[in-house]
Amino acid sequence: MSRPVVVSDSGPLIALAGCGQLELLVAVFDVLHVPQKVLDETTADRSRPGAVDIAAFVQARAQVHPNRDDAVYAAAVGHLDEGEAQALSLAHALDCGVLMDERRGRQTATRQGVPLFGVLGVLLQAKRIGKLERVAPALERMQASGYRISQALIDQALRLADETR
Repeated sequence: MSRPVVVSDSGPLIALAGCGQLELLVAVFDVLHVPQKVLDETTADRSRPGAVDIAAFVQARAQVHPNRDDAVYAAAVGHLDEGEAQALSLAHALDCGVLMDERRGRQTATRQGVPLFGVLGVLLQAKRIGKLERVAPALERMQASGYRISQALIDQALRLADETR
């Protein structure tokens, strides 16, 4: 089975750094692309939790791309933040999926027909392929590090992982 190629937005990188699971991206995706703006958003303040880990991971495991200024970016930046707009623009250019958790960005990706992945899907796929024993501890660490996930999504992910409480 082939693994998807994705462009990552900031949120999933921050979430996975927060639970010490950035390496799952390499297990789940064939190639990880990161717009320069996303790298800047996640690593500019090196005192921010996870910033150093994200910088090292991206340098070793991802392809960083210059910021774009095309029609997709211009249309998206009016209602999304710059990192999300850059991620969508690059995903269009590379004809691949996007790894994004923010609701408005996900809605835009869906409307544009861009294959969509989220951090909970990464955890579930990692468990399916034997790279993560349990999803619940990773979710708990994400939340403890400040990553916001609705209880409904957590409950759904735990059900799908056969880890209901």
